[in-house]
Amino acid sequence: MNRLYWWLAVLLIWMFSVQGCRSQSSLTSPNTPTIEITQPSMPTIALTPTANVINGTVTIWHAFDETQRSILFRHISAFQSQYPDVQFDVWYVPLLDLQARFEEAMSQGAGPTILIAPAEWGPRLFDKGYIQELTDLVTDKLTDPLNPAAVEEGVYNYRQIGLPLSLKGVVLFRNKSIIASQPESFEQLVAMATTATGGGKVGADLERSFYFSGGHLMGLGGLLMDADGMPAFQQDDYAIAQKWLFLLKEFEQAGMTEFNSDNDVRLFKDNRVGMIIDGTWNMYNLAGEIGPLNLAIDPWPTYQDGHLSGFIQADNIFLTAQAKEEANQISWLFLRSFYTTEAQLSLADVGMIPPIRVSIIEGDGGSLRVNDPFIWQAMVAFDHGCAYPIQPEMNLYLTQMDVSLQAYLTQGMNSKMALQKAHQILQSLVSQHKTRITPTP
Repeated sequence: MNRLYWWLAVLLIWMFSVQGCRSQSSLTSPNTPTIEITQPSMPTIALTPTANVINGTVTIWHAFDETQRSILFRHISAFQSQYPDVQFDVWYVPLLDLQARFEEAMSQGAGPTILIAPAEWGPRLFDKGYIQELTDLVTDKLTDPLNPAAVEEGVYNYRQIGLPLSLKGVVLFRNKSIIASQPESFEQLVAMATTATGGGKVGADLERSFYFSGGHLMGLGGLLMDADGMPAFQQDDYAIAQKWLFLLKEFEQAGMTEFNSDNDVRLFKDNRVGMIIDGTWNMYNLAGEIGPLNLAIDPWPTYQDGHLSGFIQADNIFLTAQAKEEANQISWLFLRSFYTTEAQLSLADVGMIPPIRVSIIEGDGGSLRVNDPFIWQAMVAFDHGCAYPIQPEMNLYLTQMDVSLQAYLTQGMNSKMALQKAHQILQSLVSQHKTRITPTP
């Protein structure tokens, strides 16, 4: 009898032990999320109760120089502090080789999950199926803090196919030792330039070729092309486009003019001209020649009921087709983490112009700032910039609009006739181009 009680006691102890083990096992189930967020400024994603630890490899191809690479690696390090199980495979490819090598790799089922490249590459890569559409992923919360023209650099056929990472563009440079203050209007620009002319110096030498002057058309409220690449500047019977041509003619009142010439840049470096229109890629070069304290990038002045403007171009960040099978969308998670205010401002530390709106920084109350004065001035100027069209047909416009501008500015052709002829020729050229790239079956 005592032996029977002893066996019953052993059996009860064994049963409680099994239940205890099962209970402890359920507390350490691999389905329980274990992600630790250490930097609240970085983006996070909502996890379901059955989410796994976010892991995988993000592969990035880029053409950043050594200085720019440092900010990329710092950003990766910050991201991995949140998501330590995410690995990165980062490849530098020279810009001249990047597109060809990317297309070759993607055609063979390889390539990166993220590509950083000029926005103009987007349409071709999207049509080939190498990059993803982001329209359903991008929210107003993500894009509202960004320069609208910069965001437009990633729009193709009404679809968001990329997001701007850094900007460059056409701006108005001023030598403060020749013209001390910025012109608020074009009339002031002419008056200041006229006053400054003399003694071997000229107040302004303004470029009128299409790449450097086409933005003024949009600044005055005009259009260049529609989403299909067809000409659209015939609005209001060419009234706004004619106003644009009259403006370019009035450039002569401010001093000298150029047409696809580097003479303005040369004179500016020699301290012989007060204002020129050129690209932000030259800002440090110009500062080195005339002295950084003498260089200013001015906001675009007003003209009648609009303002002068310049094309803005972007280096976009693209999500490639290789990222489609990612279970946790880790490449998208990393891509969107660039769009915190802190991440945007860090781009300015390495000489990149971030696409964040100036109003975001000005409205912060002082804790946010851009230390580089030329980066900041370019951002302010870009507030009145316009998106450089990324449609493939833009190459046709660059050539034909230069021909039409020359016909009007130097050959005496009537403004409306020059525009009508440009419209007619471009309609034909664009139609032919579309026929070649989309042949009838």
